[in-house]
Formats: sequence, C-alpha cells, structure tokens
Amino acid sequence: MPGEARQSCYASYMPSAAPAPLYLTLADKIEALIRASAFRGGERIPSVRTMGRQQSVSIATVLQAYRILEDRHLIESRPKSGYFVQLRPADAQPTDLYQRRRIQSRSLAKFPPLMSLVHDVVDPGFIPLGGAHPSAALLPTRKLASLMASIARLHPQDPVTCDPAPGCARLRTELSRRSLDWGCHLTPDDFLITNGATEALFLALSAVTRHGDTVMVESPTHYGILNALSQLHLNAVAIPSSPPQGMDLDAAAKVLAREKIAAIVVVPNFNNPLGGRLPDSARQRLATLAAMKDVPLIEDDVYGDLYFEGTRPSCLKSLDRTGNILLCGSFSKTLAPGYRVGYLAAGRHHDRIIPLKTALNYGNPPLPALTIAEFLRTGGYEHHLAKLRRTFHTQIQQTRAALLEVLPDKTRVSQPQGGFFLWLQLPASVDAMQLFHDARRSQLNIAPGHLFSPDAEFNNHLRISCTHPWTDRIAHGIKHLGKLVAQQMRGTFSKK
Repeated sequence: MPGEARQSCYASYMPSAAPAPLYLTLADKIEALIRASAFRGGERIPSVRTMGRQQSVSIATVLQAYRILEDRHLIESRPKSGYFVQLRPADAQPTDLYQRRRIQSRSLAKFPPLMSLVHDVVDPGFIPLGGAHPSAALLPTRKLASLMASIARLHPQDPVTCDPAPGCARLRTELSRRSLDWGCHLTPDDFLITNGATEALFLALSAVTRHGDTVMVESPTHYGILNALSQLHLNAVAIPSSPPQGMDLDAAAKVLAREKIAAIVVVPNFNNPLGGRLPDSARQRLATLAAMKDVPLIEDDVYGDLYFEGTRPSCLKSLDRTGNILLCGSFSKTLAPGYRVGYLAAGRHHDRIIPLKTALNYGNPPLPALTIAEFLRTGGYEHHLAKLRRTFHTQIQQTRAALLEVLPDKTRVSQPQGGFFLWLQLPASVDAMQLFHDARRSQLNIAPGHLFSPDAEFNNHLRISCTHPWTDRIAHGIKHLGKLVAQQMRGTFSKK
C-alpha cells in the first residue's frame, strides 16, 4: 500500500524515543514492588542512601523518584523516620472499632477473666498467638542468670534479707536515671518497686478509688485493667479509642463534665491491643482535662520501650505539675516476665500507697530486683532493647502479611507503632468467642475481642500476639485460623 510505504519510509527518518529519565525508571520499579506486595502498606522502604547504594544511583535521583511516588500517593514521608508505603484499603487500620452508642458507666461485676486463656498461654502444647509476654527465646536469659548467680555468690546476705516498701534502692536509682529518657526528672524516692505492673495498677486504683466508684478507660483496652477494676468492685466508662488518634478526648470531656469520675486509666504508648501512640497534642489535652477536674490519671507505660521508629516517646508523667499522674511500669514485657519486677511513681499519692503495699505483701523478693538493677547499670538493657524492637517489628510484619493472606477480604488488621500485638476486625458474621473455643480445641491460643471492652463490644475482633519467633508452627497456626474463620462463615464447623 502506498500509504504504508510512505509511513515506513518516514519512520526511518523519525528520531527514536528518548529513554525515560533515571529517576522515573526507579520510581516505576519501586511502584511495581509495592503493587506486588514486596513492600506492604505501612512498611518502611529503604532510606535514600540505602536505595542509592542498592541501585547505584545518586541521592538526588532517589529523592526525585520518591517525590514521584509521593505524587502517586504510593509512599509518604514521616519526619525523622523515613519513607513509608501508604496504607491501601486492604491494609487499612480498623477504624470503625466501636458501635455508635451512648457512653455510660457500667458495672464490671460479671466481667469474664477467661482463665482458660491465661492457663493456655503457658501450656507448651498450644500454638502461642494469644499471650502477652515475650518468648524466653528473645530474652537475655543466660546473662540474667549469670548476674543473679554472681549477686547471690558475692553478696549472699542480700537475697535473703527483707526488702520492704518502697523496695530495692539500687533499682530505684536506675529507674531515676532512666526517667530522663521518659521526659521526666524523677528521684529514687519517687519510686515504689512492685510485683509487676499489675500490682502497680492495683495499688494505684486502690489508693484513689472506693467501692462503687467509676473509672474512665479506653476501649479497647487491656483486659488485665478491666479485671483489676472488676476485682476492686469499680464501674467503668469506656471511651472509644482508635490507632491514629488514641482516646476520643471530645467524648472524654463530655463524660467528665456530666459524671463523677474517680480516676482515668490510659496506655498512651502503644496501647494493648491497638499498638497506637497517643499524639502529643492529645497528651497535653488529656493531662489538662484531668488536672482541671482533679481526677487522678493512671498511666500504664509497660510498652513504652518497644517503639519501632524514632525515639522513645515520653510519658504522660512528664506533663505532671501537681503530682496527679500515677506512672505504672515493669520489665515483664521487655526483659523477664517471671521476675515480676514493676514500679510505681505515684506523685502526691505515694505516701498513701506505701502502707497499702505493706499490707498487701510487705515487700518484694530482693534478688530479681537486684539482678535487673545490675543489668541496667552495666548498659545491657539498651543493647537488648534495640534488638528486641527490631525483632518484634519483623514478627509483626510477618504475622500481618500471613493473616492478610488467609483471612477474608473484608478483614482489617492494625498497623502498630510499637509493642507486639495485632488487632483484627473480622467480617461482622464472625463470632470471635466461638472462634476462640474452636481454636482451643485445635491447640491454638488466641484472644477474643470482647475481653478488651467493659461493654462486651468487639465480638468480631481478635487480638493476635507476635511475641514468639516466626516458625513453621506459627505459620501453620495462622493458616488453621484462616480455615476456622472460613468454616464459621460457611456455617460448616462441627461443634463438639
């Protein structure tokens, strides 16, 4: 055809297409990896320098490629942290975590502690996806054992001497030094050593409440907090909380204006089970609200050292100007769960708590506290924490990816900023309590969502723990969980 010949002839004289700029080629390559889920929503991509080294290109080229990816809404920059893949719908955080309802005080007299969950956690026959303590395989057990043996050998009188409240002076000194990292300036005399954070919380509540009082809590929150309120015959008013914003402070302010609240209990750093961090502006507002109403603010900071990005977040206690904030913490989530070493900095309530502690159990075993004090003094703790944070972050990403592979498309899985939990929102038809029993028959340990709310909400939610190293056994457990969910949704599971 003449036209075809003419087109072919002209084509030989047309300039060849210019190659795409290097930064655009790099951006396309990274986009392909993101869309193939090599990088999942919320994950950090390599730093500018690392990417430049990996691809043998300049920093300027990588920066330009990352700007292109930002314009495509594929990644986002976080100050002092790096670049992260933006959350897609499938990766979205569970945001509709609570039903719209009137927020009101409720009795916890019938709160179910579900002791079978507690016992299953320490049963080696169960696949461990429901517990709240790190695996011993991740802890410096040999180093701690060596320190403990050395202390017992060199100072044999110390381990057998009574250690009445406020407890181990050496550990309180180390805590005082560490408090600078929390944004606080606490002295050794500000601390009381406790048998874990649970006792610290129990003592704090006992000091500031009376039988029948109402305590404000987040929802969802750790079931151990709700169990403590139940045992002390206290009522709870649950304020909705979400991963990015934390406690709904507008709702909290309305409740404080209309009801008498005896205390507020919050987990501002990597809330269990959400794993979120209360924003700085919200922290100041919460501290101000509590101070204005003269309501004691009890802070549970057991996960504060387990941040994934940036630096260690400050405690609410750093905003305390009147001694109104009671800070609870422990080493059970980071170092030695079995040592049961915790602490309480109770501000103006300190003198009231000392006799309460003495009446409860007089004091603590000296040897665990002395061992941890020596571990802190020699600098071993910081090295251990750096490794532990990386490990938990990796395990969370592995577990999260595996869950998204086997659970229904409408499942939402949290993207924690720290800690070691994932919070799952399953399709509305799934009964998490039934799922718990189904899984238990298969030697699989999970935590049903209703345990994390005084209002028995979250019936289609689960908390999954990422505290054990990734193994084929863990992977099998997650696959089996997916099968149990699918069977329940089809209504084919045979109840025995």
